[in-house]
Amino acid sequence: MDRRDFLLRTGIMLASASAYSFGESMKPLIEGKSEKIALVYGTRYGAAEDTAQWIAKGMDTDNVDVLNIENINFDETVQKYDKFIIGSGIWIDGAHKQLMKLLSEHTAVMESKIIASFIVCGTTGEDEAGKGRIEGYFKRFHKPLTVKPKMQRHFGGRMIIEKLSEKDRKLLDNFYKNVLKKEFVSWDRTKPEMAEKFGVELLTKSVSV
Repeated sequence: MDRRDFLLRTGIMLASASAYSFGESMKPLIEGKSEKIALVYGTRYGAAEDTAQWIAKGMDTDNVDVLNIENINFDETVQKYDKFIIGSGIWIDGAHKQLMKLLSEHTAVMESKIIASFIVCGTTGEDEAGKGRIEGYFKRFHKPLTVKPKMQRHFGGRMIIEKLSEKDRKLLDNFYKNVLKKEFVSWDRTKPEMAEKFGVELLTKSVSV
């Protein structure tokens, strides 16, 4: 038994034992190695793409395909995969528009298959205001869905001023000066190890049914 199988089996056993104590029925988010999983991300400057790749690395399975929302056929994709993990970078205008379109146009099929969602943003969540903004990001991201994903996670993003489009640079410069009251500088809050850990959690997580 390799390390990944050990983590998977141990996580399921512990969750099942806990559920038995409370009289609940449990099942793993990912029910077998035969399930095809799509990790669909929307990105503008690459931080969400990197995060998606790190999550997939943590899952360490050949059954996960990492897909850029801009490069897929919606109809084919929703039918091809058994489970979905969806993630997007968050900008002033919200989550990636194509990802929101996918959720809106295929709600009936998608929401029963979505096991987790994640966002990548500059908000740290270290204070109540930040936590409130993150909650709002998720609420808008999940708006097309009637059922929230079982797992949600936010990750730090990255902003390199030199890589911004002229339009984005002007918008963010104004946002930092007039809303955040902070200096407009480049930053990188990505944490590969946290994204990989989330990937491991997805394999070992069980939920009540």
